[in-house]
Amino acid sequence: MKIFLISFSLVFFGLACQNKSKTVVDRIIYNAHIITMDDSMQEAEVMVVKDGKILAIGNKSLLEKYTCRRGNMQDLKGQYVYPGLIDAHCHFYGYAKTLLTCNLVGTKSWGDVLNRLDTFVKNNPGAWIQGRGWDQNDWTIKEYPSNDSLNRRYPNTPVILKRIDGHAAICNNKALEIAGIIPEQNSSIKTLILPSIRQVEGGEIILKNGMATGVLIDNAVDLVQKFVLEPSLDELVKVLQKAEKECYAFGLTTLADAGLDISDCKFLDSISQKKLISIYLYLMVNPNEAGLKYAQENGISENNNTYIGSFKLYADGSLGSRGAKMKRDYCDQRMHTGMLMKSPKYYEDFCTTVYHKTQYQVNTHCIGDSANKLILELYGSLLKPKEDRRWRIEHAQILDPKDFYLFGKYGIIPSVQPTHASSDAPWVKDRICEDRMPGAYAYKTLLNQNGYLPLGTDFPVEYINPIFTFYSAVFRQNANMPEQEAFLPNESLSHLEALKGMTIWAAKACKLEHRKGSLALGKDADFVVMDKNLLSIKKDELLKTKIISTYRAGIKVY
Repeated sequence: MKIFLISFSLVFFGLACQNKSKTVVDRIIYNAHIITMDDSMQEAEVMVVKDGKILAIGNKSLLEKYTCRRGNMQDLKGQYVYPGLIDAHCHFYGYAKTLLTCNLVGTKSWGDVLNRLDTFVKNNPGAWIQGRGWDQNDWTIKEYPSNDSLNRRYPNTPVILKRIDGHAAICNNKALEIAGIIPEQNSSIKTLILPSIRQVEGGEIILKNGMATGVLIDNAVDLVQKFVLEPSLDELVKVLQKAEKECYAFGLTTLADAGLDISDCKFLDSISQKKLISIYLYLMVNPNEAGLKYAQENGISENNNTYIGSFKLYADGSLGSRGAKMKRDYCDQRMHTGMLMKSPKYYEDFCTTVYHKTQYQVNTHCIGDSANKLILELYGSLLKPKEDRRWRIEHAQILDPKDFYLFGKYGIIPSVQPTHASSDAPWVKDRICEDRMPGAYAYKTLLNQNGYLPLGTDFPVEYINPIFTFYSAVFRQNANMPEQEAFLPNESLSHLEALKGMTIWAAKACKLEHRKGSLALGKDADFVVMDKNLLSIKKDELLKTKIISTYRAGIKVY
């Protein structure tokens, strides 16, 4: 009798799944806390997916209208569902390439760097030795090293080791020879503009006793980087797939890749069309002749996996390498204010062309208060008040409080990375002094200018995990240093604001709110399942949050 009843139940369930009176769909999740992030901020119980889009969302009565295969009918047992997380500023393509290089993140000294490099080279022989991730601010001796040790270890193989932010590097003499830097530096001693520095446009070559130390700042890095051999297409696809898996594991479904040549954008688009990768990419184009030509001839390009419709400019360097352009001297390096990467006329000409001849956004890297003021005023000379072109300032790290109003006046979007604040907190006051701190990492103030604030990580500069972004935004502390004193806590965001910054506000900053950022009818079925409620979670519990699964266009990818 029991066997009969079990068999009858299975048959009945099977018939119910194929009930002709119900609409057959691709996926149904139910018994969930679905945080929609739409305007009403409703919480739903059931979501129905068909053809990669959200077909219906609401209460359990939807189960009477829709059916699907049993494996895609998922009881989430009270778990929390959020829109797929969006990183509004990162370097996905660059991060993937770093997977082929020596990881120097977390090194505590120059000796630590050398030890890691020795181990890497033994297992990864190649024509070039590359690494990234060191930060002299984390070392006991917080100074740039010289390349003497690299020259002794690797006299015949070129070496380039980039600082964590990519705005500085140290190279051995072989790499400097290939780039033509060494033959020139001996004759440059009498033409130094600053002691121990030889300047190039938008960059610096650090010297000691008139000789190159191997340390290059900002545009000077490109003098060597352009000679580095690129990986093969097969190698690129493999590391992009690996990087994509890491993103999915953290709940990320959309990434804004901040600055690529148009040829790289086309490559990413092509492998997306071939379904070799599936993560959605908002691609910022480097501001060169080829990129501008593409924009003028093709306009905005949008398809199922990629969006090409913005330019990425660099106004200055980073604060950590003292390349950020400040209005006044650095407090820990007098008679030095950083540098602009190009002349003001260059930015004026380029932005004017983009404004009048394309519909592209202009997204400009600005760290220092001088760089921010320059670009804000330039944007303002072109944009009409509150004009919805969604031009962006990337980082908006240090501002003169007198300049904040320009964001709101012209509808300029500040795109920020909260983990920069918590990472820089131990040393930033030494760089800029106490009196400039009111304009530093001022996320709440920036939010109030336009009513929304996109958040990102800038990975691989910071860790890829968006939970760390949330932690830094809300609690203003470093997730790896929970004992750290809250950094400028008056500029913290609420739980809801931080979540919006990684969903609907990030989508809006990328002109993707019509399909991303919230769980609503007709939008992409990008969502992530977690075990905790981010809208009320306490600090001690946040870092224990688990990503249960991630879905991109309705397909489970993690």
